[in-house]
Amino acid sequence: MFLQIFDRLMPFLKREPQAKGKVCPNGHVMHASWDVCPYCQEMQQAMMMPSAPVVGLGTAMLDLGQIGGEKGRGSNDKSREVCGWMVALNGQHKGEDFRLRVGKNVIGTAADCDIVLTDKKISRKHATIRYEGGEFQIADLDSSNGCSVNDERVQKHDLIDNDIIKLGDIEFEFKCRAMREKRE
Repeated sequence: MFLQIFDRLMPFLKREPQAKGKVCPNGHVMHASWDVCPYCQEMQQAMMMPSAPVVGLGTAMLDLGQIGGEKGRGSNDKSREVCGWMVALNGQHKGEDFRLRVGKNVIGTAADCDIVLTDKKISRKHATIRYEGGEFQIADLDSSNGCSVNDERVQKHDLIDNDIIKLGDIEFEFKCRAMREKRE
């Protein structure tokens, strides 16, 4: 019985990855400039979440990185599921990945943004990326320098996997698991 099931599964296990380009050891398609897979990195970090603090009397030590305010990471809200990433392709954030979570993600230089950037051409509240109903949409928040998707200036725009988003002088590759189909 076991051998019959094993024989049926072997063709699926021996399949070669159909993705072209750079692929991580787990089969995720990666941009050629990435050294680390953001999908695998998210899974690894989820498994390494810190344990609950020991309750007792005395002085408490807080890790400020766990309660927000970390440069470039905004609120670090772990209550919402990660649904996509933006990976900086240039500038001072080059190589950094910024997690997008279900609902609205505010991007800007203000400390209370979900994604905090330090580029001088990015407004305090520059744009939002919203994930609802299985779709991603970027919206410019009347920023000084605007938003571009695939070299086209936009006010609101639906996003798909591998779109190139430009905010200020920084270009990001947008990555998501939900939508990989091409625009018509």
